[in-house]
Amino acid sequence: MAQSPVQLDPRFIGTEPTSTVSIAGSQTQGKKIVTDWFNFMEASDAASGGAISYTYYNNNVMFPDTNVVQSYGDGNGGVVLSPVGKHIVGEMFDPKSFYYTDILDKYNPYTVDSIAFGYRYAYNIPGSVDTLEFQAFYDDAVRKGNLVDANGNILETTAWVVYDRTTQKGANAKQEWRITLDETDTSWANYNIRGLKLPNPATIAADGLIAITYRFIPGYAYSPGDTITHTWDPAPDHKLNQFQPFMGTDNAKTEEDSYNHSLQVVSSNKYNDQSNWAAAFIPGDAWNNFSNYVYISFHISSPNVGINPIEASTTAVYPNPSMGSESVSIAYTLNSNTNVTIELYDLLGNKVQTVVNGALEAGEQIATVNASSLNAGIYVYSIKAGDQILTGKMSIVK
Repeated sequence: MAQSPVQLDPRFIGTEPTSTVSIAGSQTQGKKIVTDWFNFMEASDAASGGAISYTYYNNNVMFPDTNVVQSYGDGNGGVVLSPVGKHIVGEMFDPKSFYYTDILDKYNPYTVDSIAFGYRYAYNIPGSVDTLEFQAFYDDAVRKGNLVDANGNILETTAWVVYDRTTQKGANAKQEWRITLDETDTSWANYNIRGLKLPNPATIAADGLIAITYRFIPGYAYSPGDTITHTWDPAPDHKLNQFQPFMGTDNAKTEEDSYNHSLQVVSSNKYNDQSNWAAAFIPGDAWNNFSNYVYISFHISSPNVGINPIEASTTAVYPNPSMGSESVSIAYTLNSNTNVTIELYDLLGNKVQTVVNGALEAGEQIATVNASSLNAGIYVYSIKAGDQILTGKMSIVK
């Protein structure tokens, strides 16, 4: 079904939460630690200098099953009533996005202690109390793999979590908690941003991912065919409480080199045994021609000390000693793109050769020393990458 776009007021993004966590003015950066909020939709929004022009929809209703109906665009300027098709949503956090790397070192572990999520909620049934159930997935609970086409060709890599159709929620969650919604949480004209602490801070390994998902559990009785869309004309006699997660769609499917994307359980994978995603949340980058994102902020604390550009344990010199008739190789591995200088000195400290001087890309590197021009003796090589300096000795025998 087609959805109906709505222009979202920028004031609805990044507003104060209604609960116990403040998401304003939180950034603290020092020499050894960084503490900050990270929200991919905010960071990547073209209106804020990012690369993605988001479309926001006003009918992203979430409900446990397909018994109730909502209005959808019919593609011809009208609307039709059809079953609600969105059942659980979530968002993946990946520190490797270039929107984050100027603040967060992607090679260090990090801790998530709080989240903030965006939503609209209409309360119409007096005395009812609805529930949101949250789950946190990290470490081995997050899976990575490849999306392939019908011919087995790899389209892109993605990340997801397992969906358990028996329990109707995620499997292998590391943490799970619930909050309630009542009349005081009403926010329908505007999106609300609510902050929540995790039951326990989640420490994620370096280069690791965390996903937060949540589902709406109504606290009232409903019947098949109940109309959940309140703006239907004529208005339904039995207005239900309605919950909509704050989501954005990238119809241009802008390229993003990280796993920051939404996670969803929709009717196709909840009810269809033959769906490729029958046992998994559908990643927001898995669609053919658009990408989805859910507004969830992650409060991150992480060491702000970058790892050394060179893996010292990978440095090797061969042959050593050298007979002088062949070249000598200095092998090493770079963790990131950086400027590298390799120089050779005699034991008196005189520089006898500049082997490398320039910008190199991350990965395995081999520098070649011209040994034929060297006299027999012991030499010291120096590898400088960023602020890191590694030295070693090589021997020339003639």
